[in-house]
Amino acid sequence: MTGCDVKSGTLSMGSKEESVKWSLGKPGRILLTMLLLPAVLSIFVQISGLNFLPSNEWISKAALPALAVGVVSAALPFWLTLKSRREIDGVRKGFGLLIAPIAGYFFGKHLVIIAVPMLFAFIAGHLVELSFTVVDAHERGSKKCRSPVQVEGVPMLFDEICWVPENVRRELGPGQRIAVSGRGTSRGVFVESLRRVD
Repeated sequence: MTGCDVKSGTLSMGSKEESVKWSLGKPGRILLTMLLLPAVLSIFVQISGLNFLPSNEWISKAALPALAVGVVSAALPFWLTLKSRREIDGVRKGFGLLIAPIAGYFFGKHLVIIAVPMLFAFIAGHLVELSFTVVDAHERGSKKCRSPVQVEGVPMLFDEICWVPENVRRELGPGQRIAVSGRGTSRGVFVESLRRVD
């Protein structure tokens, strides 16, 4: 007759005993993937050239939830690395314990601040106009983002509007208010155009 001792984690079959390993890591890995994948995808969307700006109002409202998700996303990879049953040498494990929580926090926070409003803009977006404050409009930019206008209060990687015409940039300076139009919601917008607000 077969019996199962849940407390000891063993399965007894007659006189033979076989050790059963309960995999606590798999649900953690699934949860971590669900948390981080949308944030990673939102970064790829931005890098691909679709300029998305979360609204300052959303960033302010979502600050506490973003912090909570960031902490959970930082704790999960730390816990998974500690509980890993695979043989990991000391250097790699130490690196994982140091870097994984930082990356987890970054992606978890971006999930709330960037990925959620981006998803709303994709699904329920309509033509909107949101206001932002210019930080810098005279940098040369990078190969992927030429002639950018940098805006205030938006997380790094998402704080620039790329390929702004020079005649528009010349009119802008630090502290200048701009209105950004495009497909989006009150939470954020895919930038199609911008204008100076006097």
